[in-house]
Amino acid sequence: MKPANLQDRILDVCRELGLEPGDDLPTEQELAARLDVSRAALREALAVLDGFGIVVSRQGARRSLGRFDMTAVVLRLTEMMEPTTDALIELLDVRRVLEVAFFPTAVANMSAKKIGELREVTNRMHAKAEQGRAFIEDDQAFHHAIYAHLDNATLESLLTAFWQMFERMSPETTTGRDLVESARSHSRIVDALRAGDTQLAVHQLNVHFFDVRTRLTHQRAASRTTPAPTPAG
Repeated sequence: MKPANLQDRILDVCRELGLEPGDDLPTEQELAARLDVSRAALREALAVLDGFGIVVSRQGARRSLGRFDMTAVVLRLTEMMEPTTDALIELLDVRRVLEVAFFPTAVANMSAKKIGELREVTNRMHAKAEQGRAFIEDDQAFHHAIYAHLDNATLESLLTAFWQMFERMSPETTTGRDLVESARSHSRIVDALRAGDTQLAVHQLNVHFFDVRTRLTHQRAASRTTPAPTPAG
């Protein structure tokens, strides 16, 4: 069955020709003739692939086949999403399932040094929370430190997509009002890890996610029930 969109058809041609990342693509004229499309339509499709890094455009040179990068693709898709609370909740649900599933593997044989590094991050969270300051970067660093060594590009890209969406939301949405409790929730995870209780750490991770989801759900409900301002006049 012939692919429905032109981007897929271009990639099929690359596969048929046995092209590898870095190899030059056929010329626009050759591709347009092979695919039986106009060069204008072809350029639009190539621009989409270029946006995802699947095709690399170089001034004064032929386009080449890029190396598939899951992170680049996911982040590009996230950039195209409208930053709404609904979208953030959906990403949070996916993130929770992924983090909870990978957590036991990620913390297996975690060294005292690594746990100490996590403690340092939570200490920064507490210090900022006491000052009424948000700590989004520390929050991201905390979760990144747990999973980064797994070298799972797909997991990393999906988690990064969440944070990218998170940073585009309003401060009230991203941090909530109880910064101290948010910092404590991360500390409880570290406490469980230091005690060697992975099951308790997973429980605390789940509690943390459900607390964030509850906050976001309440904010979404409040935004839907807030009456629109009365026009002046």
